[in-house]
Amino acid sequence: MRPPGDLPTKEEVANALLAQGTLFMHLDPRVAGVVVPPWHCDQAQLVLQLGLQMPIPIPDLRIDQSGLSGTLSFNRSPFYCQVPWDAVFALAGEDGRGMVWPESMPTEIEAEIEREAGRKPPIPPTDKPEAAEEKPTSGAAQRRPLPPYLKIIK
Repeated sequence: MRPPGDLPTKEEVANALLAQGTLFMHLDPRVAGVVVPPWHCDQAQLVLQLGLQMPIPIPDLRIDQSGLSGTLSFNRSPFYCQVPWDAVFALAGEDGRGMVWPESMPTEIEAEIEREAGRKPPIPPTDKPEAAEEKPTSGAAQRRPLPPYLKIIK
């Protein structure tokens, strides 16, 4: 049993999310021990969708204290994957709820999140009545916020 106040492990979070449905695993495929299709190995982030009731079943899906393994489908082609927990930096369910482990996040992804967090839409001035009718002119004002599971709390 975990002492009060300790955060759950990646394994515990993964199993809890899988019990509710689909799991989205955000990982750095460049970390030692990761086995995924070669065309994904050079990117900073790979998101795997996992589930017990997937349209293309994962019959050998295994989640244990060492990480994840199983035969996943990439463009409808099977590929046996292995993902150690060191490579995983976020786990999220279908509803976007989950956890982030900033210490495992690639620096490129962290920098992108920080950059996006700094791009907040301008607040229109309230001293002019016509400001309420102005439409945003920049794409940043219409940008969707980051999913809550990708926000870093420091």
